[in-house]
Amino acid sequence: MTKRIVLGALMGALMVVATGCADECTSQSECRSKKGAPAEGKEWACVSNECVQQDVTPPAGEDAGTETDAGTQTDAGTQTDAGTQTDAGTQSDAGTQTDAGTMTVDKGGACTDSVNCMAGLRCEGAAGARTCQSLHIAVSATLTSGGPIEAVAVRAEAGATPFELSEAAGASRYPRWNQDGTAVALVEEETAGSPALVSRSLPPTAGQKTPLTTAATAATEDFRHLEWAPSSRIAWAKRTTAGGISGIYAIQGTGGTVEELSSNGGFPSWKDAQSLAYSAKGVGLLTRTLGAAAQPVTGAEQGEQPKYNRVNQFLLYLVGAESDTFSGGETQPLYELFTVPATGTTATQPVNTIATRSTPTPATGGEVKSFITAHHWAPDGTYVTYVRAYYFDPAVAAAPAIICGNAGAECGNQAGPNVYLQRINPENGQVVGDPLLVAANATLPAVSPDGYFVAYVQGQRLYVQRINPTDGTLVGDPVVLTPTTMRVQTGLGDDHRPRWQPR
Repeated sequence: MTKRIVLGALMGALMVVATGCADECTSQSECRSKKGAPAEGKEWACVSNECVQQDVTPPAGEDAGTETDAGTQTDAGTQTDAGTQTDAGTQSDAGTQTDAGTMTVDKGGACTDSVNCMAGLRCEGAAGARTCQSLHIAVSATLTSGGPIEAVAVRAEAGATPFELSEAAGASRYPRWNQDGTAVALVEEETAGSPALVSRSLPPTAGQKTPLTTAATAATEDFRHLEWAPSSRIAWAKRTTAGGISGIYAIQGTGGTVEELSSNGGFPSWKDAQSLAYSAKGVGLLTRTLGAAAQPVTGAEQGEQPKYNRVNQFLLYLVGAESDTFSGGETQPLYELFTVPATGTTATQPVNTIATRSTPTPATGGEVKSFITAHHWAPDGTYVTYVRAYYFDPAVAAAPAIICGNAGAECGNQAGPNVYLQRINPENGQVVGDPLLVAANATLPAVSPDGYFVAYVQGQRLYVQRINPTDGTLVGDPVVLTPTTMRVQTGLGDDHRPRWQPR
């Protein structure tokens, strides 16, 4: 892993020396590969063959909410140094606590199926010698200061060593699991500026990967909103060279021909192998079974970024009826969170409010407000996680709003983006009780496939918090999974959400 990074840097240095003055870039993707993540609220542009940071400005006509995720413009955890938390090595391993039902086998114990294994574990290994081992979590991260973004996986246990999923010479990103957790798809750049979609089996074998398609073949600049499980197809939203994101495409996880699933829209969320939900500007939420026409979801005409719950058939989604301009010049929708039955088509369709924007709190020179983002289901629909992003809205009309954490004294003691857990009645999609704060100054929560853990990013480090799924309370202290040198990416919202390995 280290050798490849060092060699890449050395080759870049040798090229500049040999030519005397080399072009720094030819495309935006090449800038991302060479420079890593830009500053918050910025994106790379290749101007006169030089990498330049510019303000993020979603182009006209782009699907609402598809480019800038509300809670991730400011890294949620930059205010609290992750290293000041309780050291992960002092915590219990994620899967060592006793659980009810069939989950009775501890880590390292013999198993025939993952239902035998305790929470946080899955059954893996060769036939006849399978054992329960900790689940992996995949993220996009930089492994060294100034290094490229890499697709990385790490076991959800204290002291585990993260490892790269790609062997490409350039950057990689967006790791996504297949349904049984034995393979991961990712975008990699063997040549800077030329993204390709590939898959790797786990554990990764040197020199082994399955090329699926390239950005050039798929007519996209990048594979945004990438999703695989639980389908056999890998779906993504097309990104144009102008920066717009619209149109959903897919390819079989074994390769083949690229299919167009929708000429517009983004944020595909698979229900099963054949059905998905997505959102499209001006239409809202839609569902579609492959081979049939898309169906708008009544009551969710303003909806964005649906998350399909495959057990109770509810969609969890955002609505941004208003927006504000934030520092950096970007216009950010002020989202609220709802659920709706995925198959409902009647005018009396129940739409359930899960979390709204907060009542403004007076502050010196303006008000402190909040909106919702980064939502995710528990697998059985009994709770959801989301981020409430607090920001300072100045009284001066022309002054930009600022996410708390970057606003200095204006927000007082109010943390920036905070991760919450909200109990849900899985039968009707309605809230049960009050939300519970999981982590302050944190973002991008992701629920484990057994519902016993929530992963999140704080201070650009990956954490895991155990949950009691029966009553939705926290169990013990969070465990940090990544070293201080590894910086987990958050700037592209759901594209950078941690992804749990299926059980």
